Amino acid sequence: MPAEGSGRASDAAATLLMAATKARALGAPLDRSALPSQLTSLARAARSGDDAAFVRELAGSAPALLAHLVSFELDDSPPGLLRSYAGDAFCRFLHTLEVTPRPVSGPALEIGANPYLFHILLRVVFPEAPLSGTNFFDHDIFSTRIGSARHTIRSVALGQTIDFEFPTFNLETVHPYPFPPGSFELVYFCETLEHLVVAPLRVFREIRRILRPGGYLLLTLPNAVRLTNVAAMLAGRNFFDLYQEGNGVHGRHNREFTLAEIRTLLERDGFEIVRAETRDRFDYDAIPIEAVDYSGPPARLPWRKADLEDRLRSSGGTTDNRGDNIDVVARRPTETRTTTSPPGRATAATAGSSPVLADDERLVSFLDLLEETHEGLRVTGWAFFTDDVSGLPCEAEIVLRGRDRTVRHRAEAMSRPDVAAAHGLDLDTVGFTVLVPRSGLPGPGLDVLLRLRRADGATAERSLGRWGSAPEPDGRGSAEGEGTGGP
Repeated sequence: MPAEGSGRASDAAATLLMAATKARALGAPLDRSALPSQLTSLARAARSGDDAAFVRELAGSAPALLAHLVSFELDDSPPGLLRSYAGDAFCRFLHTLEVTPRPVSGPALEIGANPYLFHILLRVVFPEAPLSGTNFFDHDIFSTRIGSARHTIRSVALGQTIDFEFPTFNLETVHPYPFPPGSFELVYFCETLEHLVVAPLRVFREIRRILRPGGYLLLTLPNAVRLTNVAAMLAGRNFFDLYQEGNGVHGRHNREFTLAEIRTLLERDGFEIVRAETRDRFDYDAIPIEAVDYSGPPARLPWRKADLEDRLRSSGGTTDNRGDNIDVVARRPTETRTTTSPPGRATAATAGSSPVLADDERLVSFLDLLEETHEGLRVTGWAFFTDDVSGLPCEAEIVLRGRDRTVRHRAEAMSRPDVAAAHGLDLDTVGFTVLVPRSGLPGPGLDVLLRLRRADGATAERSLGRWGSAPEPDGRGSAEGEGTGGP
């Protein structure tokens, strides 16, 4: 998140945390007569474009919103399940609404919508947005079937029944998802990634496909390094999620992530990070932290948030990004226009009839190795276009730009099954390698670029880093700024 917005984000987080804490403690009864006007005011604030006004309205509406949610029961679920779930997730719901880019009026999708409480909030806060949902309940984790289901949720107090109809499919094994490209302006992927087990990382490419250019992914999930996990470990308790009997493999947290990991994963699949932070669900300076494992009943631990932060600092650790949940807003970049070189300025990298896609946002690339050898300069990495799942396009070239000249060398394709599995590619020939002989190296100080030629003739180019000097006869040379040519 930009530094200039960090203060506003902290203020909003604190305001909503306090509002959720009070709403849970108050347990206010549902006021049927006042609820419609409260919901209308909240929706109006969401449309206003005034972030501060929306946070005030959201905080002020917290008791009514919580009373609204806990009045519902899901058909065929244990009595009281949604009440318990709402109390635990309510502050997270408020945080997610606050970080949502507003106004929301275009088509939106909630992945993993069950048990529909957040779905209800989205409908009342953003009523203009056509809202869809997906779920998956099959215990066959390798299922490729696309089905459909219908669930009903009821509020006796409101005299309201809501029917949800949605497609059911496994996010990890069904590709493409049953939505056309660019179907949604906003995708919510909340508290779901941690439950995946087969090929979790391939979902980001598919979400990106169904987002419109300029559309947003809003991702939330538990933070692997949250302070409550630190407290559990200090107490000698297990911090892993309990098994949920009857819910299958997806009924537990199979792998949690850190904020830094999520940023890296999204950026490498072509997303722009708009906002990234962690937030608490409870005020741990006001209420105790509890540990839950199989060794006994839930245990109240003796530390508060400030105590744990002091312990981390005194041991040389960091207190940054230790909140309960990760909140990330990521954007699919808008389509990049095809450009050509200005008249009279064509170079070896731009000459020819093929158009150059200026830093094409569909290109994902990574530099594994930029190394001097006795023979010359070795460049190795991987790359693919996000809208071409077949693997490495027709040609890959390494462009070396020195002060005296620019040269190009065609790279050899390599099998990279690790990359193909992580990104859900059909073929694994996404690796590239080239050894540029000493005789073919320009003068000292080289910019190293990757150039991929698409099947349609267009070409994308991406910097892979800079080589500080050409290898000398005795083998000396230095690398400057080695890194990735990521999206």
